Amino acid sequence: MNDYLVFALAFAASAAAPGPEVAALLGRALSGGMRSSFPLAVGIVSGKLLLMTAAAIGLGALATLPGPFFLLLKILGAVYLFWLGIRRWRNAGRVLEPNANAKSGRVADAGLGLAMTLSNPMAVMFYIALLPTVIDLRGLSMSSYAVLCLIIVSVMSAVAISYGMAAETARRCLTSSAQKAMVDRVAGAIMMGAGVLVAFS
Repeated sequence: MNDYLVFALAFAASAAAPGPEVAALLGRALSGGMRSSFPLAVGIVSGKLLLMTAAAIGLGALATLPGPFFLLLKILGAVYLFWLGIRRWRNAGRVLEPNANAKSGRVADAGLGLAMTLSNPMAVMFYIALLPTVIDLRGLSMSSYAVLCLIIVSVMSAVAISYGMAAETARRCLTSSAQKAMVDRVAGAIMMGAGVLVAFS
């Protein structure tokens, strides 16, 4: 049980620390509300589960991840985030997404979250460095694997909800059109910054 607690605390510290994923979640929640950040969070969680699964299968699988395909994912993710930021900045104070495009936007955000996590070398190194030191991967059972998955999903859900609630509170406190435009510009700047962080991480 202590091993799982160590993993949970280390993962929580890593997940909540400011970085590309947190910046993207915060920017998305500021621009569209807390619920709009959920698809992005789902993609991020999916990526973290895939990395942890690769570590559980064998650390060699993780070593092969940062190849040309994942470099392409990183570049595309960075460009998409930067584009979202510019779009939000230029249209500050206006509603951007009609309902007809909501589904495709959710799918794109989920894909972005997945790509950001899988192409992040720091995320890969986290599992390579931490997992074998706290969990005996040679004797990993399905129940132990399920506990690790539950820790990742629970911690990332708490992180996404916490940042989302903070962004939602800011949005509700700033209700005039000028204040809304300011929030949109801040959200745009955060998204552009997240794109730069993804590109150079």
